[in-house]
Amino acid sequence: MTNRVTSVDWMLFASLVVAWGSSFVMSKVALVAVSPEWIAAGRLGIGALVVICFAVARGALEKPAMHEGALYVWLGVIGNAAPFLAITWGMQHVSSGVAGLLMGTIPFFVIVMSHFTLPGERLTWQRTLGFLLGFAGILVLIGPASIAQFSFEGPAFRGQLAIIAGCAMYGVNAISTKRFATGNAVMQSAGVLFCAAIISAAYAMSAKPFDLGAAPFSALLAIAGLGLLPTGLATVIYFKAIERTGPGFIAMTNYLVPVYALFFGALTLNESISWNALAALALILSGIAITRVRLQPLQ
Repeated sequence: MTNRVTSVDWMLFASLVVAWGSSFVMSKVALVAVSPEWIAAGRLGIGALVVICFAVARGALEKPAMHEGALYVWLGVIGNAAPFLAITWGMQHVSSGVAGLLMGTIPFFVIVMSHFTLPGERLTWQRTLGFLLGFAGILVLIGPASIAQFSFEGPAFRGQLAIIAGCAMYGVNAISTKRFATGNAVMQSAGVLFCAAIISAAYAMSAKPFDLGAAPFSALLAIAGLGLLPTGLATVIYFKAIERTGPGFIAMTNYLVPVYALFFGALTLNESISWNALAALALILSGIAITRVRLQPLQ
């Protein structure tokens, strides 16, 4: 059965779209001067610090049980350190349009995994149609020119595989979060980001020399922004949203993120909005609406 979604859940949904939608521009700015390894380590470190301070201020920081500690390590790897590195590395070798389209595969990973692992997230005809409409919206948004940039060899192909691998990890993370949620979103966020930051920093130090010290202020500011908004704040919202609804509903944010990024650019940089952006938004919103209609699961 589809979980009942309230106005609070829609607010959490919108907050995730805004937070994650801001990450593309900041990642591109940081990549000019900083390696993917240190971008991931930097944003996770800042995000962990922000959430831990927030948890302490709220009195929500507790000593985790043994099984909770293992869960934090798992979610830190599969939902943060590994996909951040894979996707950021892949973005070096593909266009933003291709990256946006590949990120649109996250809902597919989530709904397929949910169908087989979460009783409350079984596929229905409406839900399937809704996700297909959402993906169609992404296709309309990026246009045929970006689709034509797909490659089946060389660095671009490896970059595409890295982004797809990161998207699959996000799918596993969504299922794990729903199945093993601790009921304390702030504490779980702090634990997960702390573990992810330690793992990511250790890998960065072993793989690349420390290059944050020589980075320009713009790159450091971008990493700080990545840590504060799409990492720290978004992680707390994400855990709470998954706990309240389910991974299928939250996965639909990945269709709206690139649309939001485009409209945000138009508002702040006076960029034009073409017809395909409006058509994409209509398709995606229609898809989201359809997923909320209840129907018997597919047999």
